[in-house]
Amino acid sequence: MMQEAEYTGSEKGLTLARYVMGNLVRDIQVDPDLFQYWLLPAAEFSGDVVAARMTAGQQLHVILGDGTGHGLATALCMMPVSEIFYAMTGKGFPIGSIAKELNKKMHALLPRDRFIAATLVSVNPANRTIEVWNGGGPAAFFVSEDGQYLQEWKSNHLPIGVLPDDAFDEKVSCYQWDQPGQLFLYSDGLIDARDQGDAVFGVKCVQKYLLETKAENRFEGLKKAVLDHVGKAESLDDISLVMLNCHLGFQHKPPQKNEDQSKPSKGPREWKVALRLNESDIKNLDVLPILLTWLKQADISQRDTQRLFLILSELYTNAVDHGLLGLDSSLKSSSSGFEGYLNLRSERLHTLSEGQVDITMERTFQSEKALIKIRIEDSGSGFEHQDFSIDTARDSVKPSGKGISLIHSLSSDVHYVDPGNIVEVTYALTRDE
Repeated sequence: MMQEAEYTGSEKGLTLARYVMGNLVRDIQVDPDLFQYWLLPAAEFSGDVVAARMTAGQQLHVILGDGTGHGLATALCMMPVSEIFYAMTGKGFPIGSIAKELNKKMHALLPRDRFIAATLVSVNPANRTIEVWNGGGPAAFFVSEDGQYLQEWKSNHLPIGVLPDDAFDEKVSCYQWDQPGQLFLYSDGLIDARDQGDAVFGVKCVQKYLLETKAENRFEGLKKAVLDHVGKAESLDDISLVMLNCHLGFQHKPPQKNEDQSKPSKGPREWKVALRLNESDIKNLDVLPILLTWLKQADISQRDTQRLFLILSELYTNAVDHGLLGLDSSLKSSSSGFEGYLNLRSERLHTLSEGQVDITMERTFQSEKALIKIRIEDSGSGFEHQDFSIDTARDSVKPSGKGISLIHSLSSDVHYVDPGNIVEVTYALTRDE
């Protein structure tokens, strides 16, 4: 009787674990043309986590995490990872900040012999950039559609949960693609997969297969190759694989979700918020999530929130990069490319001794039409905005000027105040809330 009771209790515990973890697993609602993934657990519960979500700025955020060990114990340790990732992505945080918060929480939660090898990725189709934070994971790599091996991101950070918060490095590596291709991530369970003769699948086999296979067949073909290699051998570790398609063409598409036009507003009819940021705030504060949170609290529709977030992102980035740091967008097209631009940005931001950015955002009405008015002023010297051609920037293949073109395309009015360190934008809400 005792053995039967213990067995029943164990089964109930497993059932409860399945229920709780099943509720934590979210459907990844990302266009499969952009993102595909595969998880093969070594046991009933996987110690690998894959999560993906589009940001309000229409960037694709992805995480692949691989916890120490496998099975139920590891799966339990991994439970907070996807929740933190989804929550912070939804609030507009960049992947470096997400990695830092994950490390802080998991360092506090996990015993010292447990950690998480993790790779976080942000893909921005608008300017064709990929940001990667790799802490203890296998190298991620970018392969062109015609089979060229163009970029690799080896692990340059310690895994999540190893370091205390004050020693953590959130710096990301950046790459800008100039031809369409695919970004691949995988856990070490894939390259360590063994056949019945104990031979591992290996990195070279992965790379050789992808370089010699047509782009449209790579993902499913690699899955099949791994399964054929393992055959009937017992799987010793969880296997996960992620592929992100990186196209050249991109056109911003508002969400397709139909919103109730007659829904009464839960937010204030008229409001005004203002932020003043000094050099310390600019260095250490993620200001865009603060603004995004306010837009959501003010009951701005999802479509308008996404567009306003894009506008605010571009305006704030321009104020800091060009107004305070004196960066020239043409550097993005230089021999060092976008990564060189970001490295120089990091250096100048680190040494910034003075500077200020004022942000004002106001909801008002004109002829009963609801408007959002944004004003951003930096303490820099401005720029020759009169010489800037929107049509030229829009038609150019170069990255410089694309942000201003995007702002004009989404806004009702864009106005620069001499000498160019003040910009005022009017956005007409698509729903009178």
